[in-house]
Amino acid sequence: MSFCHRLALVGCGGMGRRHLRGYRVLLDFEPDRLEVSAVVDPELERAEFVAGEAEELFGNRPSVYRSLEGAIAGTPDLSVVDIVTAAAAHHSIAVQAASAGLHALCEKPMAPTVAACRLMQVVAQQYGTVLSVAENYRRDPISRLASELLSSGVIGDIRTVLDLTSGGGRGASAGGWQYLRRQGGAILESGIHNADMQIYLAGPVKTVTGQVRLTEPERVFKGMPVKGFHDHYAHNYPDVQMADAPDIAMATLEFENSALGQWLDDKAAYGPGFRRFTIYGSEGQINLPGVRSGKPFQFYHNEHHGILSEEQVLALVPDFALDERTARFFGGQRLASYENTGSGVGGKADLKLLAIEVGELLDAIDQGTPVEVGAEEGLAAVALVMACHESSEARRTVSLTEVASGRLSTYQDVANRELEIEG
Repeated sequence: MSFCHRLALVGCGGMGRRHLRGYRVLLDFEPDRLEVSAVVDPELERAEFVAGEAEELFGNRPSVYRSLEGAIAGTPDLSVVDIVTAAAAHHSIAVQAASAGLHALCEKPMAPTVAACRLMQVVAQQYGTVLSVAENYRRDPISRLASELLSSGVIGDIRTVLDLTSGGGRGASAGGWQYLRRQGGAILESGIHNADMQIYLAGPVKTVTGQVRLTEPERVFKGMPVKGFHDHYAHNYPDVQMADAPDIAMATLEFENSALGQWLDDKAAYGPGFRRFTIYGSEGQINLPGVRSGKPFQFYHNEHHGILSEEQVLALVPDFALDERTARFFGGQRLASYENTGSGVGGKADLKLLAIEVGELLDAIDQGTPVEVGAEEGLAAVALVMACHESSEARRTVSLTEVASGRLSTYQDVANRELEIEG
């Protein structure tokens, strides 16, 4: 049986506004699943703005609070918290929510450090609450098809993974906090997507040999275009944000299945941005498009000449089918591409993926079904990103086991001390 859950949105920045629109998509397909009852932000100007948008989207204006404590006290029958704050606050809000018996969806990254992730995991288990991490890239229908092709062995044994991202120069993206070490840093903020996809498609990583660098210590907001969801408080941005976390990471990965990976994430590269994610196997190659673009991937197979058509690709995996909710939202069970408008953050596909995340969380609460990206998976992705930093700090190859277990946390200990988390 499904219930209408009362939800508190914690964090009224750009991602908070994005999440509101994701709820709207879910309710368009599945009415009466949730009610936005409270919005929380220490900056009341932002909270009031988002409350107004919620009223426009849903017909009711949620109550406004400066703290989750206030929202809990003032909202009868609250059951779900959506954590969409800066990363350094994720663990404290998640702990507070779980301690009050509230289930939570937490934006990626799960937390700035492995120790903070572990704390969230332990407390959710202690109180028996559901904790889901909003990692959306793997949920794209094209990612699902790629996973099916890989797991079914169509391209043979995975040999190498090439994951390259560059762009940004010295311009600041929305939210200057992402350039700070105590917040996890720029590589974690968006590279968490890369880490999760590497694990999802190629399997767990065994070792990492990495180097990280801070090359642009001054990040410039002045004169930079403002991302749409952030325009309600862009007037508060400083002209310059000082950075103390690395903005370039280069790593060689050894996967548990013996595959090798090369990962470059350069947040300070000048000129046109670049993105490539290619997996090479003993029988072929998959070159993924940008996630949420709706475009088909380029697929090569040793038994065929040239790039395979969408029909040829689907014929290789006759049992492939999207889950019922994804198929309903995207318009088909067997998709190798889909129509999309407004690709990227806030686009049509992005909001559908967000709605799928929220719907899955509500199913888990109502039916006791597991979430796909829970505390364990969220921690694993953070550990992979932090392994690049720990390897650079230690000047040696590190194992994922020592980073994920917390035995190696030298780089992260600076943030752990500031956040008062035991490593």
